[in-house]
Amino acid sequence: MKKIFTIFIIAVLPLVSNIVYAQSDTIVAWTFPSTSADSIVDVSISTNSSRYLSCQYGTYGFSSYHSIPSDYTTDGSLGSPDKCGKTTGWDNGADSAYWMIKFKTTGYNNLMLYSKQYSDVTYPGPKDFKIQYKISGSNTWIDITGGTIVCANNWTSANVNGLSIPAACDNSSNNISIRWLQTSNIDINSGTVASTGISKIDDIIVTGTVISGIESTDYNDFISIYPNPNKGSFCIENNGNIKNIMVFNLLGKCVYESKTSIDKKMNLSGFNSGIYFVKLTNTDNNQYSYKVIVE
Repeated sequence: MKKIFTIFIIAVLPLVSNIVYAQSDTIVAWTFPSTSADSIVDVSISTNSSRYLSCQYGTYGFSSYHSIPSDYTTDGSLGSPDKCGKTTGWDNGADSAYWMIKFKTTGYNNLMLYSKQYSDVTYPGPKDFKIQYKISGSNTWIDITGGTIVCANNWTSANVNGLSIPAACDNSSNNISIRWLQTSNIDINSGTVASTGISKIDDIIVTGTVISGIESTDYNDFISIYPNPNKGSFCIENNGNIKNIMVFNLLGKCVYESKTSIDKKMNLSGFNSGIYFVKLTNTDNNQYSYKVIVE
């Protein structure tokens, strides 16, 4: 399996040498590009490369527990061909039905969560959710402060944009679970959620900062990309063994490619603002995916 490493440099910094860059890595991310529209994580550190999104009802081990089947063919927050996760079966789901992810955070703190939700109006889905976390070995789900969500028939009303995940989840070699729990049986039309009610989720991203003094195995080939965010112009500094650079948008489409073994100054100023993934391939054919924000 090819190694994928994602780094997100949150500070906008001047182009000078001998500077230490603050690093906020993407620990796990589900963006559901059309080329990989499924439950499997799309971007992650190597520890979380096989993680998946699930939708469930009840508590595992109890008779009422069951998995809620998900579909990944519906257009997502960016429109076609971008996709998302979609399910029905939320009827009588208050305090029981939820979307869920699991991941590990070894070597990381300052964890942040991003996500987008949508409830259909033609087949009205659940309106009310809250975000909770649980650490492996515990049976207790804990509310995350600020994690109350009110859904609507759009991709903006229920955005979670940098929700702080409690420090109890920092630097964990055990699984951290996060879920988006349905908290009422009211649909977005103020009726009662029916079995046909549709809930969608997209652009789930968990980021974290590398803890100082902890060496991650994902830093074997160190690469710097700065400044980030940027206006479309940024530099890639590498150790000389990068042979190919590719840039993908959130739809999974390659919008730039270059073969190079030297430091590279990139110019994406003609591109639309948003999130891009810079995929670098080295001479050993290891791949690294870096998230870049063009403002």
